[in-house]
Amino acid sequence: MERKIFTRPGPSAGQIARHVILAAVIAAGAALCVCHASCQLTSQGIQALNAEESPQITGVSILNASSIEVGFTKPVTVQRASVSRLEAGERAALDMTAQNPILARAVMSQGGTVAVYIFEREAELGERYQLFSEIKDARGNSLTFALPFDGFNERLPYCVLAEVQPKGSSSKSEGDESPYVIIRALEDGNLFGLELFCAKKQRTYALPKIEVKAGEEVTLHLRNTKDIDACKSELGSDLALAKTRRSSNSKRDIFFEQGVPLDEANDVILLRQRNSNKAVDALSYFTTKDNATDWNLPESAQKAVKDGAWQGAPSVESAFLANDGKNKYTTSQPMVRSVFPSAKDRRPSSKYDWTISAQKVYAKR
Repeated sequence: MERKIFTRPGPSAGQIARHVILAAVIAAGAALCVCHASCQLTSQGIQALNAEESPQITGVSILNASSIEVGFTKPVTVQRASVSRLEAGERAALDMTAQNPILARAVMSQGGTVAVYIFEREAELGERYQLFSEIKDARGNSLTFALPFDGFNERLPYCVLAEVQPKGSSSKSEGDESPYVIIRALEDGNLFGLELFCAKKQRTYALPKIEVKAGEEVTLHLRNTKDIDACKSELGSDLALAKTRRSSNSKRDIFFEQGVPLDEANDVILLRQRNSNKAVDALSYFTTKDNATDWNLPESAQKAVKDGAWQGAPSVESAFLANDGKNKYTTSQPMVRSVFPSAKDRRPSSKYDWTISAQKVYAKR
């Protein structure tokens, strides 16, 4: 048994455009389990024999709530397939005993190199599942795999970054406060499947299953404070559960347990769809020209530009200068968005859409 990361080749004209890069699935904490038919058990574990002869997975697309497309390196036939729910913290496994598995049938295309697995019933939004399948090529070489995935969200709203505060606080006057990012939903929907990525620290924050209305803002507190009891995520209708200084009774507050998430000098923040790994909004920033030479985030900046989330070149020249000599973001004056797109007029963000808050922003905004 071995863990592998696969990347999907560019989609053909006839393929559906909702794609998931398998590497992104694994980065979210999942593991793809595979086993070749020609293998033997050794003191070191399972050893693959003639593994190069067996078919391999080239990529995966989550099409909708009841189907997944899987590509292979050679024509295959599907011997068996089923879908089962994973419990919280459970990882995909070939030997998992599934309770009430969902049967799946495969429809082959592209000469047998692509299988669309269709489930007997839909996977539920916000739940974690695995697709278990055994495939075989014309020469009898087989591959058995367990592929983890999330229940598909067909109501993912268009959201953008609205406010960014990279600075935490541990002073007596301001208390122990977390860095945060505020996002704004520009249409109704559910946030499950949306994630925040902080490039400098390589931190990813997956949003939970939450219903939002157009115009609603959600504060993502990127670490817990020392007062754990005050860090209550507001997943329902009660927006007064969180009690930190930077929480708000007018905005929904979500807390994460990770450490220092944002770089105070320079960073690239991506708001992206987890299934497609596509950035829908971004902020690229730096604070002084001295640390601009340390701006080493071209890959994330390139992705932001390529996905249409950030306007300009993927370079520090196109980044937002969060210190223009007169205004500099502080623990009480964050970076705020001054110009917003709309759900009907979606466009890339740019350094001209951002400014430093003119007024001090305290808790209970």
